[in-house]
Amino acid sequence: MKAAVVTQDHQVDVTEKTLRPLRHGEALLKMECCGVCHTDLHVKNGDFGDKTGVILGHEGIGVVAEVGPGVTSLKPGDRASVAWFYEGCGHCEYCNTGNETLCRNVKNAGYTVDGGMAEECIVVADYAVKVPEGLDSAAASSITCAGVTTYKAVKISHIKPGQWIAIYGLGGLGNLALQYAKNVFNAKVIAIDVNDGQLKLAEENGRRSDH
Repeated sequence: MKAAVVTQDHQVDVTEKTLRPLRHGEALLKMECCGVCHTDLHVKNGDFGDKTGVILGHEGIGVVAEVGPGVTSLKPGDRASVAWFYEGCGHCEYCNTGNETLCRNVKNAGYTVDGGMAEECIVVADYAVKVPEGLDSAAASSITCAGVTTYKAVKISHIKPGQWIAIYGLGGLGNLALQYAKNVFNAKVIAIDVNDGQLKLAEENGRRSDH
């Protein structure tokens, strides 16, 4: 299969790679799309150590082609995610207190394990989220990283319906935070950015914006 692989000179090469056989609890996805996160650039540049040979990508959506032994959460034909949080150990103090992303032995797609910028990708089935029908794969892909990041940020602000919340910066993350605040938490949103184009987008969506 073709895959976007980190090279020793901190570039990315689309090359041929062969996947290993599925293990217990794993599923094989035929990838439909995979977004580019700034973290991918850090991995490529060696900012987190030498990752030569790793397949990038942690904002991916694919269709289940095959499941390994013991898989009950996914079946062939399902669409599922390739997310930054690839797998936790399940028994450290963080996993046991609802803070799995801080797991002492966490595995991250496109960093410690191969990610979704490939024609195929192996995922741990219990950590791959099934995509609901009616949700476009390209739209769903951003939720796997930027989406969960901004959702938690708004959630832990303890905003209540009808209260005001300010979103500073309307890039990829800020735009999602704005949509969560308005459409999920029913908050009143002030969108703040120095970019007139981003502010116009906020205004077009019926939100109050300010410089």
